[in-house]
Amino acid sequence: MKLENQFLEVVIGLRGAQIDSLKRKDLPFEYMWQKDPKFWAYSSPTLFPIVGATFDHQIRIDGQTYKMKRHGFARNFDFECIAHSEKTCTLRLVENEETLSQYPFKFILDVTYTLVDEELKIDYRITNNSEEVMPYQFGLHPAFNLCLEEGEQVEDYFVSFSPKSDLTFYNEEVTLYNVSELPLSEEMFEERPTWMFKNVITPRISVGNGHHGVEVIAPSYRWLALWKLPKAEYLCIEPWFGHGDFEPLNIELKDREGTMLLEKNRSWMTSYSIRPY
Repeated sequence: MKLENQFLEVVIGLRGAQIDSLKRKDLPFEYMWQKDPKFWAYSSPTLFPIVGATFDHQIRIDGQTYKMKRHGFARNFDFECIAHSEKTCTLRLVENEETLSQYPFKFILDVTYTLVDEELKIDYRITNNSEEVMPYQFGLHPAFNLCLEEGEQVEDYFVSFSPKSDLTFYNEEVTLYNVSELPLSEEMFEERPTWMFKNVITPRISVGNGHHGVEVIAPSYRWLALWKLPKAEYLCIEPWFGHGDFEPLNIELKDREGTMLLEKNRSWMTSYSIRPY
């Protein structure tokens, strides 16, 4: 599905309700990673009902054990388009036989994309249609192209934080204080494949070369991850509610750090925006 206004052109795919393309009309760049399977075959998956992976790729609910792949299942299903106009669309995923075999809850997951001037706004609404309280985690995983201009390399790019922020690595006794910019390099992701921070207070995070890039506006998320694979020319900016295991944990999904609980017939909403420049 294509969305368009005077500034932006966006293409949304049904598989995982992902952003397949994001372009400005006044610049020659494709800002979204194009799902090269040589590296990573996604562009902006929605992480639901877990973030990351458990140590044994299983979750535990009410004493029962269910198989669950990394980052859950939402990214691997085709969503249904329930509304589409020139500047907005809403895609929906509901439970089915396959999801119920992994996660025994009836739910609705709506993703709404809207063009607002020079920004793409993404709204999420999760509804619990079960009779029981529904435990879940949720996360964002958009991947943005690096090396937009010919002859560039990863080292020409940096991540910016506005306002400046203290970056405390999760599960490590390490803090980077008062950070405004974090230079990128291949080596940094060899040392730490995922740079995961807790309690990042800055709502605006950008990746660019000083002239062009993208800004992600995502306030109030509890964790932030930065991730890329070696030699791949993208960076994922990942605000999360929840995270995977750092050690074996034999606990219920409801008791995992970051898990949220949704009462029956209630909905939870969150949103973020992307501004290419």
